[in-house]
Amino acid sequence: MQLEELKQKMKVFPKYPRINPPYKVHWNWDISFKCNYKCSYCEVVRRDEEFNTQIADTEQWKEVWDRIFDNYWCTHVRFSGGEPTIYPNFLKFLGMLLEKHTVDITTNLSFDLNDFLDKVKPGGLSISASFHPEFDDFNKFFEKLKYLHFNGFPSTMSYVGYPPHLDKIPEYKKKLEDLQMYFKIIPFIGNYKDKKYPESYDSREKRLLEGFATDSKDQHLNDMNSRWLEWRVEKEENKEKKESKIKLGKLCRMGQMYAKIHPDLTVTRCCAGYHGVDSGKMGSILDKNFKLHDEPLDCSVNYDCPCFKGMFVGDEEEKWEPLWEALDHPIYKLEYMREYAKILKGKK
Repeated sequence: MQLEELKQKMKVFPKYPRINPPYKVHWNWDISFKCNYKCSYCEVVRRDEEFNTQIADTEQWKEVWDRIFDNYWCTHVRFSGGEPTIYPNFLKFLGMLLEKHTVDITTNLSFDLNDFLDKVKPGGLSISASFHPEFDDFNKFFEKLKYLHFNGFPSTMSYVGYPPHLDKIPEYKKKLEDLQMYFKIIPFIGNYKDKKYPESYDSREKRLLEGFATDSKDQHLNDMNSRWLEWRVEKEENKEKKESKIKLGKLCRMGQMYAKIHPDLTVTRCCAGYHGVDSGKMGSILDKNFKLHDEPLDCSVNYDCPCFKGMFVGDEEEKWEPLWEALDHPIYKLEYMREYAKILKGKK
Protein backbone atom coordinates (compact mmCIF):
# COMPACT_ATOMS: atom_id res chain seq x y z
CA MET A 1 0.00 0.00 0.00
CA GLN A 2 1.38 3.43 -0.97
CA LEU A 3 1.83 6.14 1.65
CA GLU A 4 -0.81 8.49 0.24
CA GLU A 5 -3.38 5.71 0.00
CA LEU A 6 -2.59 4.71 3.57
CA LYS A 7 -3.00 8.28 4.81
CA GLN A 8 -6.46 8.43 3.26
CA LYS A 9 -7.41 5.30 5.17
CA MET A 10 -5.82 6.35 8.47
CA LYS A 11 -7.18 9.95 8.18
CA VAL A 12 -4.10 11.24 10.02
CA PHE A 13 -0.62 9.94 10.81
CA PRO A 14 0.13 9.94 14.57
CA LYS A 15 2.96 12.05 16.01
CA TYR A 16 4.44 9.06 17.82
CA PRO A 17 3.50 5.92 15.87
CA ARG A 18 3.97 2.57 17.58
CA ILE A 19 5.99 0.47 15.14
CA ASN A 20 6.33 -2.64 17.33
CA PRO A 21 3.76 -5.29 18.32
CA PRO A 22 1.03 -5.03 19.41
CA TYR A 23 1.16 -1.79 17.29
CA LYS A 24 -1.64 -0.37 19.40
CA VAL A 25 -1.25 1.28 22.80
CA HIS A 26 -3.23 -0.49 25.53
CA TRP A 27 -4.48 1.22 28.68
CA ASN A 28 -5.83 -0.41 31.81
CA TRP A 29 -7.93 2.18 33.62
CA ASP A 30 -9.14 1.61 37.16
CA ILE A 31 -11.57 4.48 36.80
CA SER A 32 -12.55 4.10 40.46
CA PHE A 33 -12.75 1.37 43.08
CA LYS A 34 -16.32 2.25 43.98
CA CYS A 35 -18.89 -0.46 43.35
CA ASN A 36 -22.64 -0.91 43.78
CA TYR A 37 -21.98 -4.51 44.92
CA LYS A 38 -20.23 -5.46 48.13
CA CYS A 39 -19.18 -9.05 47.49
CA SER A 40 -17.76 -10.80 50.53
CA TYR A 41 -14.78 -12.07 48.52
CA CYS A 42 -13.85 -8.74 46.92
CA GLU A 43 -10.72 -6.95 48.08
CA VAL A 44 -10.88 -4.30 45.36
CA VAL A 45 -13.51 -1.99 46.86
CA ARG A 46 -11.39 -1.66 49.99
CA ARG A 47 -8.80 0.15 47.89
CA ASP A 48 -11.15 3.08 47.34
CA GLU A 49 -9.87 4.70 50.52
CA GLU A 50 -6.32 4.62 49.13
CA PHE A 51 -7.13 6.91 46.23
CA ASN A 52 -8.52 10.39 45.79
CA THR A 53 -10.71 9.49 42.80
CA GLN A 54 -10.74 12.34 40.30
CA ILE A 55 -13.81 13.07 38.18
CA ALA A 56 -13.63 14.91 34.86
CA ASP A 57 -16.52 15.92 32.61
CA THR A 58 -17.04 14.50 29.14
CA GLU A 59 -15.72 17.60 27.34
CA GLN A 60 -12.51 17.49 29.35
CA TRP A 61 -12.13 13.81 28.55
CA LYS A 62 -12.70 14.53 24.86
CA GLU A 63 -9.70 16.89 24.86
CA VAL A 64 -7.57 14.25 26.59
CA TRP A 65 -8.45 11.35 24.30
CA ASP A 66 -8.35 13.44 21.12
CA ARG A 67 -4.81 14.40 22.13
CA ILE A 68 -3.93 10.74 22.74
CA PHE A 69 -5.33 9.90 19.30
CA ASP A 70 -3.19 12.63 17.70
CA ASN A 71 -0.11 11.23 19.46
CA TYR A 72 -0.67 7.47 19.14
CA TRP A 73 -3.67 7.03 16.84
CA CYS A 74 -6.39 4.53 17.83
CA THR A 75 -5.64 2.98 21.24
CA HIS A 76 -7.41 0.35 23.35
CA VAL A 77 -8.87 1.24 26.76
CA ARG A 78 -9.79 -1.48 29.23
CA PHE A 79 -11.96 -0.16 32.04
CA SER A 80 -11.92 -1.96 35.35
CA GLY A 81 -12.20 -1.07 39.00
CA GLY A 82 -14.74 -1.10 40.93
CA GLU A 83 -17.74 -0.91 38.68
CA PRO A 84 -16.92 1.47 35.81
CA THR A 85 -20.52 2.10 34.75
CA ILE A 86 -21.39 3.96 37.98
CA TYR A 87 -18.82 6.67 37.15
CA PRO A 88 -20.72 9.96 36.50
CA ASN A 89 -21.98 10.19 32.89
CA PHE A 90 -20.00 7.08 32.00
CA LEU A 91 -22.17 6.01 29.06
CA LYS A 92 -21.98 9.45 27.45
CA PHE A 93 -18.22 9.44 27.95
CA LEU A 94 -18.01 5.91 26.53
CA GLY A 95 -19.89 6.89 23.38
CA MET A 96 -17.44 9.74 22.82
CA LEU A 97 -14.39 7.57 23.45
CA LEU A 98 -15.52 4.99 20.90
CA GLU A 99 -15.38 7.54 18.11
CA LYS A 100 -11.59 7.12 17.89
CA HIS A 101 -10.61 4.32 20.28
CA THR A 102 -11.61 0.76 21.12
CA VAL A 103 -12.83 -0.19 24.58
CA ASP A 104 -13.37 -3.20 26.81
CA ILE A 105 -15.42 -2.85 30.00
CA THR A 106 -15.12 -5.15 32.97
CA THR A 107 -18.61 -4.80 34.42
CA ASN A 108 -21.15 -6.60 36.58
CA LEU A 109 -23.86 -5.71 33.98
CA SER A 110 -25.96 -3.87 36.58
CA PHE A 111 -26.51 -0.93 34.21
CA ASP A 112 -29.89 -0.31 32.56
CA LEU A 113 -29.79 -2.08 29.20
CA ASN A 114 -32.13 0.33 27.39
CA ASP A 115 -30.12 3.33 28.56
CA PHE A 116 -26.93 1.62 27.43
CA LEU A 117 -28.30 0.82 23.96
CA ASP A 118 -29.58 4.37 23.59
CA LYS A 119 -26.21 5.99 24.35
CA VAL A 120 -23.68 3.45 23.05
CA LYS A 121 -23.61 2.14 19.51
CA PRO A 122 -21.98 -1.14 18.40
CA GLY A 123 -18.48 -1.03 16.97
CA GLY A 124 -15.19 -1.24 18.81
CA LEU A 125 -16.63 -2.18 22.20
CA SER A 126 -16.38 -5.54 23.96
CA ILE A 127 -17.85 -6.52 27.32
CA SER A 128 -16.02 -8.52 29.97
CA ALA A 129 -18.92 -9.33 32.25
CA SER A 130 -18.26 -10.59 35.76
CA PHE A 131 -20.97 -12.61 37.46
CA HIS A 132 -21.32 -12.25 41.24
CA PRO A 133 -23.82 -14.74 42.69
CA GLU A 134 -24.17 -12.88 45.99
CA PHE A 135 -25.81 -9.95 44.18
CA ASP A 136 -27.25 -11.23 40.92
CA ASP A 137 -29.39 -14.00 39.47
CA PHE A 138 -27.53 -16.03 36.89
CA ASN A 139 -30.43 -16.48 34.47
CA LYS A 140 -31.12 -12.74 34.30
CA PHE A 141 -27.42 -12.01 33.98
CA PHE A 142 -27.02 -14.62 31.23
CA GLU A 143 -29.96 -13.31 29.19
CA LYS A 144 -28.55 -9.78 29.31
CA LEU A 145 -25.09 -11.03 28.38
CA LYS A 146 -26.45 -13.00 25.42
CA TYR A 147 -28.39 -10.01 24.14
CA LEU A 148 -25.30 -7.81 24.20
CA HIS A 149 -23.10 -10.46 22.59
CA PHE A 150 -25.44 -11.15 19.69
CA ASN A 151 -26.32 -7.49 19.09
CA GLY A 152 -22.95 -5.99 18.32
CA PHE A 153 -21.10 -6.08 21.65
CA PRO A 154 -18.84 -9.18 21.79
CA SER A 155 -19.05 -10.41 25.38
CA THR A 156 -17.32 -12.82 27.70
CA MET A 157 -18.07 -13.92 31.25
CA SER A 158 -15.61 -14.10 34.11
CA TYR A 159 -16.20 -15.83 37.41
CA VAL A 160 -14.14 -15.70 40.58
CA GLY A 161 -12.92 -19.08 41.80
CA TYR A 162 -14.11 -18.41 45.35
CA PRO A 163 -13.99 -21.77 47.20
CA PRO A 164 -17.74 -21.91 48.06
CA HIS A 165 -18.64 -21.08 44.44
CA LEU A 166 -16.47 -23.60 42.59
CA ASP A 167 -19.26 -26.17 42.23
CA LYS A 168 -21.22 -23.87 39.86
CA ILE A 169 -18.42 -23.52 37.33
CA PRO A 170 -19.40 -26.56 35.15
CA GLU A 171 -22.98 -25.31 34.74
CA TYR A 172 -22.03 -21.72 33.91
CA LYS A 173 -19.14 -22.69 31.66
CA LYS A 174 -21.29 -25.05 29.59
CA LYS A 175 -23.99 -22.43 29.03
CA LEU A 176 -21.43 -19.96 27.70
CA GLU A 177 -19.50 -22.39 25.58
CA ASP A 178 -22.63 -23.90 24.05
CA LEU A 179 -23.00 -20.47 22.42
CA GLN A 180 -19.28 -20.22 21.54
CA MET A 181 -18.80 -17.53 24.19
CA TYR A 182 -15.74 -17.28 26.40
CA PHE A 183 -15.89 -18.26 30.07
CA LYS A 184 -12.89 -16.95 32.00
CA ILE A 185 -11.87 -18.22 35.43
CA ILE A 186 -10.40 -15.69 37.88
CA PRO A 187 -8.42 -17.36 40.69
CA PHE A 188 -9.54 -15.97 44.05
CA ILE A 189 -7.12 -13.63 45.80
CA GLY A 190 -7.98 -12.92 49.42
CA ASN A 191 -8.85 -14.62 52.68
CA TYR A 192 -11.42 -17.32 53.31
CA LYS A 193 -11.82 -19.12 56.64
CA ASP A 194 -8.56 -17.65 57.90
CA LYS A 195 -6.65 -18.97 54.90
CA LYS A 196 -4.87 -16.90 52.27
CA TYR A 197 -5.73 -17.60 48.64
CA PRO A 198 -4.75 -18.60 46.00
CA GLU A 199 -1.98 -20.31 48.00
CA SER A 200 -4.55 -22.29 50.04
CA TYR A 201 -6.38 -24.02 47.21
CA ASP A 202 -6.15 -27.69 48.12
CA SER A 203 -5.11 -30.38 45.64
CA ARG A 204 -8.71 -31.18 44.68
CA GLU A 205 -9.52 -27.52 44.02
CA LYS A 206 -6.34 -27.07 41.99
CA ARG A 207 -7.13 -30.10 39.84
CA LEU A 208 -10.66 -28.77 39.35
CA LEU A 209 -9.44 -25.35 38.26
CA GLU A 210 -6.71 -26.81 36.05
CA GLY A 211 -9.29 -28.99 34.31
CA PHE A 212 -11.64 -26.08 33.66
CA ALA A 213 -8.74 -24.02 32.33
CA THR A 214 -7.85 -26.53 29.61
CA ASP A 215 -11.04 -28.30 28.51
CA SER A 216 -12.53 -25.70 26.14
CA LYS A 217 -12.77 -26.29 22.41
CA ASP A 218 -11.15 -22.90 21.80
CA GLN A 219 -7.38 -23.23 22.15
CA HIS A 220 -6.85 -19.48 22.63
CA LEU A 221 -9.20 -19.54 25.63
CA ASN A 222 -7.44 -22.60 27.05
CA ASP A 223 -4.11 -20.85 26.66
CA MET A 224 -5.35 -17.69 28.35
CA ASN A 225 -7.06 -19.46 31.26
CA SER A 226 -4.19 -21.86 31.87
CA ARG A 227 -1.57 -19.10 31.84
CA TRP A 228 -3.66 -17.02 34.21
CA LEU A 229 -4.12 -19.99 36.51
CA GLU A 230 -0.45 -20.96 36.38
CA TRP A 231 0.57 -17.38 37.14
CA ARG A 232 -1.77 -16.92 40.06
CA VAL A 233 -2.03 -20.41 41.56
CA GLU A 234 1.59 -21.33 41.80
CA LYS A 235 2.81 -24.43 43.56
CA GLU A 236 4.99 -23.37 46.46
CA GLU A 237 7.47 -26.14 45.84
CA ASN A 238 8.29 -24.83 42.37
CA LYS A 239 10.90 -22.30 43.48
CA GLU A 240 12.56 -22.12 40.07
CA LYS A 241 9.38 -20.88 38.41
CA LYS A 242 8.80 -18.39 41.22
CA GLU A 243 12.25 -16.88 40.70
CA SER A 244 11.55 -16.53 36.96
CA LYS A 245 8.80 -14.02 37.75
CA ILE A 246 11.32 -11.48 39.00
CA LYS A 247 12.14 -9.44 35.91
CA LEU A 248 14.27 -6.65 37.42
CA GLY A 249 16.56 -5.19 34.75
CA LYS A 250 14.86 -7.00 31.85
CA LEU A 251 13.88 -4.83 28.89
CA CYS A 252 10.10 -4.33 28.74
CA ARG A 253 7.66 -2.43 26.52
CA MET A 254 5.32 -1.57 29.39
CA GLY A 255 5.20 2.22 29.45
CA GLN A 256 5.71 2.27 25.69
CA MET A 257 2.86 0.03 24.48
CA TYR A 258 0.85 -0.11 27.71
CA ALA A 259 0.17 2.06 30.75
CA LYS A 260 -2.02 1.88 33.85
CA ILE A 261 -4.35 4.75 34.78
CA HIS A 262 -5.31 4.92 38.47
CA PRO A 263 -8.45 6.49 39.99
CA ASP A 264 -6.56 9.70 40.86
CA LEU A 265 -5.52 9.83 37.17
CA THR A 266 -1.90 9.03 37.95
CA VAL A 267 -0.37 6.97 35.15
CA THR A 268 2.18 4.28 35.90
CA ARG A 269 4.19 2.15 33.55
CA CYS A 270 2.53 -1.11 34.62
CA CYS A 271 0.40 -2.79 37.27
CA ALA A 272 3.18 -3.32 39.79
CA GLY A 273 2.75 -0.92 42.70
CA TYR A 274 0.60 2.19 42.94
CA HIS A 275 1.28 5.90 42.55
CA GLY A 276 4.58 5.19 40.87
CA VAL A 277 5.96 2.96 43.61
CA ASP A 278 8.34 0.53 41.88
CA SER A 279 6.54 0.56 38.52
CA GLY A 280 7.47 4.06 37.38
CA LYS A 281 5.16 7.06 37.72
CA MET A 282 4.68 8.72 34.32
CA GLY A 283 2.52 11.70 35.30
CA SER A 284 -1.18 12.52 35.07
CA ILE A 285 -3.35 11.58 32.10
CA LEU A 286 -4.82 15.11 32.28
CA ASP A 287 -1.42 16.72 31.71
CA LYS A 288 -1.31 18.24 28.21
CA ASN A 289 2.33 17.22 27.97
CA PHE A 290 1.77 13.63 29.05
CA LYS A 291 3.75 11.22 26.90
CA LEU A 292 4.50 7.51 26.85
CA HIS A 293 8.04 6.20 26.60
CA ASP A 294 9.33 6.01 23.05
CA GLU A 295 11.41 2.88 23.65
CA PRO A 296 11.31 -0.17 25.94
CA LEU A 297 13.01 0.36 29.31
CA ASP A 298 14.51 -1.94 31.93
CA CYS A 299 12.04 -3.33 34.50
CA SER A 300 12.49 -1.55 37.84
CA VAL A 301 10.39 -3.95 39.95
CA ASN A 302 12.36 -6.09 42.43
CA TYR A 303 9.54 -8.52 43.23
CA ASP A 304 7.38 -10.97 41.27
CA CYS A 305 5.93 -9.43 38.13
CA PRO A 306 2.12 -9.35 38.66
CA CYS A 307 1.27 -9.78 34.97
CA PHE A 308 1.44 -12.92 32.86
CA LYS A 309 1.24 -10.65 29.79
CA GLY A 310 4.37 -8.62 30.58
CA MET A 311 5.85 -7.21 27.36
CA PHE A 312 9.43 -8.38 27.86
CA VAL A 313 11.79 -7.93 24.92
CA GLY A 314 14.12 -10.53 23.51
CA ASP A 315 12.86 -14.06 24.06
CA GLU A 316 9.29 -13.82 25.35
CA GLU A 317 7.37 -12.08 22.56
CA GLU A 318 5.78 -15.30 21.32
CA LYS A 319 4.25 -15.76 24.78
CA TRP A 320 2.67 -12.34 25.20
CA GLU A 321 2.03 -10.90 21.75
CA PRO A 322 -1.03 -13.12 21.02
CA LEU A 323 -2.53 -12.15 24.39
CA TRP A 324 -2.79 -8.46 23.47
CA GLU A 325 -5.34 -8.89 20.72
CA ALA A 326 -8.27 -6.49 20.97
CA LEU A 327 -11.46 -5.73 19.08
CA ASP A 328 -10.78 -3.71 15.94
CA HIS A 329 -12.18 -0.22 15.41
CA PRO A 330 -14.70 0.06 12.55
CA ILE A 331 -12.75 2.97 11.01
CA TYR A 332 -9.24 3.04 12.48
CA LYS A 333 -8.18 -0.53 11.76
CA LEU A 334 -5.09 -2.14 13.22
CA GLU A 335 -3.97 -3.39 9.80
CA TYR A 336 -3.36 0.24 8.78
CA MET A 337 -0.97 0.80 11.66
CA ARG A 338 0.84 -2.45 10.90
CA GLU A 339 1.25 -1.29 7.30
CA TYR A 340 2.46 2.14 8.41
CA ALA A 341 4.96 0.47 10.75
CA LYS A 342 6.40 -1.51 7.84
CA ILE A 343 6.86 1.69 5.85
CA LEU A 344 8.54 3.48 8.74
CA LYS A 345 10.83 0.55 9.47
CA GLY A 346 11.80 0.45 5.81
CA LYS A 347 12.92 4.07 5.97
CA LYS A 348 15.35 3.40 8.83
